Amino acid sequence: MPKLSETMEEGEIIQWLKKEGDKVKEGEPLLEVATEKANMEVEALTSGFLRKIIATEGEVVPVTQTIAFIADSMEEKIPEKKEEAAGKREKGAIKEAIIEEKKEVSEISKEAEISRPIKASPLAKKLAREHKIDLATIEGRGPGGRILKEDVLRAVEQAAEQKEVPQKKEISLSRAEKVMIRQMEKSKREIPHFYLTIEVDSSEAMKMRDDLLAEFEKEKGIHLSYTDLLIKSCGRALYKMPRVNSTFEKGKVISHLKIDVGLAVAREEGLIVPVIRDVDKKDLFQIARDRKELVEKANENKLSLEELEGASFTLSNLGMLGIREFTAIINPPQASILAVGEVKKRAVVLGEKIEIRPIMETTLSCDHRVVDGYLGARFLQEIKRGLERPSLLLMVSG
Repeated sequence: MPKLSETMEEGEIIQWLKKEGDKVKEGEPLLEVATEKANMEVEALTSGFLRKIIATEGEVVPVTQTIAFIADSMEEKIPEKKEEAAGKREKGAIKEAIIEEKKEVSEISKEAEISRPIKASPLAKKLAREHKIDLATIEGRGPGGRILKEDVLRAVEQAAEQKEVPQKKEISLSRAEKVMIRQMEKSKREIPHFYLTIEVDSSEAMKMRDDLLAEFEKEKGIHLSYTDLLIKSCGRALYKMPRVNSTFEKGKVISHLKIDVGLAVAREEGLIVPVIRDVDKKDLFQIARDRKELVEKANENKLSLEELEGASFTLSNLGMLGIREFTAIINPPQASILAVGEVKKRAVVLGEKIEIRPIMETTLSCDHRVVDGYLGARFLQEIKRGLERPSLLLMVSG
C-alpha cells in the first residue's frame, strides 16, 4: 500500500482494475484506493503479471503492507508472508487457550452445582422455569437461605429493567474523521492558540452582493454567496500581509508566494477542506465558480489530492446554521483560520444615532509562533475593511 500523502496511514481498496493473471505495464492503473482525503488510482511500479492479490476490495490496509505480487511469469514463486503465518499460529493458540479456559470454568460450575444444593420452594422453582431464571443466581431470603416466590419475582423484574436500559452503540469513524481527529489533537497540543474577534457591518457587502446576484446567475449561471465575498476579502488581506500567509514547519516559518485559501466543507463522511487557488488574482466570478465546483466535488467524494493540499489559510463559515460566533482550531501546519458567524440585525450607535445594521462576528485563531497579537489585529481589520468597502474586492492583484 503506497503512502499517497503526508498524513496517510492506511488506505481502503475500492476496486482492482486488473485481475490475477493479467499482464500489466509499468505506469498502468492497477487499482483504486480511498485515502483519508480522496480516491486515487495506483499505478503499477513495474511490468509483469499480476501473480497474486493479497488484499481484497473493501479491505483497509496500513501503508507499506503488501497488497499484491507482480511477477515475471505466472509460474514464478511468490514469497511466503511469514508474519501472517506467525499471526495465524498465535491466533490459533489464543483460541485453543480460550476454549480450554471455558471448559475449566464449565466443569468448576458443574462441580459447584453438585456440591451446593439449591434450596427453593416448589412455587419458586416453577416460576424460575417459566421465566428461564437460573436459581443459582438468586439470593434466597427465606429461612436458611431458601428461595421463595417473592425472590424469583424480584429477579424477573430486575431482568426486565435491564433489558429496557439502552445499550451503548459504537460509531465507526470514516477515514476523514480519523485524520481530522489526529490533526486537531496535534493542533491543540502543539500550537499556542490565541483568538481575536471583530464585528463587521455587512450593509455594503449585502448591497453589492444583491446588485451582482442577478448578473451572476444570468451571465455565468453561478449563485454568488456571501462566502465568495469572504474568500476574496481573506485573499486581499493575505496579499497585503504576507506574514500571515505562512505555515510553521519543522521549527521554521515558511511564507508562501501563492495565496491559496482552504474552505471548510461539512459532509456526512466528515469535514474536508478543498483549496481555492490564487484567490488574490481571481475576480468574484472566478472565485464563485471554483467554490461551487469544489463543494459539489466534496459532497460527491470526487476531490483529487491536488484539490485538497497546499492551503496556507482556512475559512470556516457557520453563519448559515445560525451560529453567531465561534472559535476554530488551526489546521497545522497553517498559522491561522477565520471563523465566521451569521449576519444578524442589531442596534448600533452611529454618531448620535441608533440604527439597525446587519452585523457579522468574525474570529481569527492565530498561531502565536507566527502571528502575534498586533499583526493578527491588523489582519482582521483588513478583512473588515474589505467587507465594509466591498468595491475593494472588485480589484485583483495580478
